[in-house]
Amino acid sequence: MQPRVPVSPEFERLIAGHAEVSITRVALEIAADSYPDLDVDLYLDRIDALADRVRDRCRPSASLRDILAQINWVLYVEEDFQGNVDEYNDPRNSFLNEVLDRGLGIPISLAVVYRAVGRRLGLDLEGANLPMHFMLRIQDKGATWFIDAFHSGAILDLDHCQQRLSILAQRPIVLAPEMTAPCPAGTVITRMLRNLKAIFTNEDDLASLLLVQRRLVALDPDNWGELRDLGILCARLGLLSEGAESLEEALRLVPPRARASEIERVLEGVWRELARWN
Repeated sequence: MQPRVPVSPEFERLIAGHAEVSITRVALEIAADSYPDLDVDLYLDRIDALADRVRDRCRPSASLRDILAQINWVLYVEEDFQGNVDEYNDPRNSFLNEVLDRGLGIPISLAVVYRAVGRRLGLDLEGANLPMHFMLRIQDKGATWFIDAFHSGAILDLDHCQQRLSILAQRPIVLAPEMTAPCPAGTVITRMLRNLKAIFTNEDDLASLLLVQRRLVALDPDNWGELRDLGILCARLGLLSEGAESLEEALRLVPPRARASEIERVLEGVWRELARWN
């Protein structure tokens, strides 16, 4: 099925499988769902300006550490970007325009800003989709370093990265190599959307949740769980045709060992309601 998503050119490139996709632009297009008048290019220009300030302070021979130090100075000292510890679940922490306006974010949104600045300076920064705490990663002289954008751009080796995650989890965390591998744009965007999904679900903000859920299905159209959630949400909102289509597709894809009873129950209710209108 093809979910209904707003006009979103870079997001469409992502779901079409293009190799080079601007994570920053996709994140701003997602923010535009909640801020219809958002000027995406204006915010991209602001990131360009941040990168220019860093570039002006770096010699052509500057080492990786020197460049990272200047990024950290611009973002965390001059611009006062911070991890929003006090209001972690504020949805504004996940909208890139608000992160740039307020200087507050969560690990993944701050990492997207940091990565965008670094990439404009020629740094091969990639996402590290770590459990509980998104970070960035970069190779330098055969070593892998992790950058914690939520904590002022702290630069960590693997041991210190595991220690930080272990503190968060309150249990020992050992990262297998595949867990620290660079993650593609789709993984970053999916994690951002699922953060918003959790927030809007908790707030029972169904209208905002619908836009997020449609994007999740567009990114992973064979994910029966996301299709189920979209179908149930559409049923709650009275979008019966879309709900039936999503639930039927979820039922087709649900594995034999998974419980399909909830999908069947909601789908039967949607069919009954549709029959009343036909």
